[in-house]
Amino acid sequence: MHKATLHLSIPVKDIASTLFFYHDLLGCSVSRVIDDRVDIEFFGHHLVAQLSGVEASHVSVNIGKNPYPLRHFGVIVQTAIYEKMLIALRTANAVFAMQPDRIFIGTPREQSVFLVFDPSGNAVEVKGMDDPEQVFSAQ
Repeated sequence: MHKATLHLSIPVKDIASTLFFYHDLLGCSVSRVIDDRVDIEFFGHHLVAQLSGVEASHVSVNIGKNPYPLRHFGVIVQTAIYEKMLIALRTANAVFAMQPDRIFIGTPREQSVFLVFDPSGNAVEVKGMDDPEQVFSAQ
């Protein structure tokens, strides 16, 4: 069965820094780059980064012990991919909205998680799980 592909458009302030973050650091492929937008294959989904000088992300809620950007998106990947992304982001001195943590310990939903800002302030959450399908577990 084919699952639907999510399409998401996000505001960005600069095309070059966007390409570096999503392609070089997160490992996403890029299908189209034009003056005011970039089409990104974001782990099987269609992400369009569009230039906008007026949009901005912000911290707006508390989840757990830290302030958290209410508007965010992300991906759930195998643990090895999570670790690879984390190393690349730390090496590049990326700005984390939430430092890496381990949550839901001892449950089927046990996961490593971090939240990082892209160069335009969009919050991207990455979860690493041995079995990503377990994110739907009711436990």
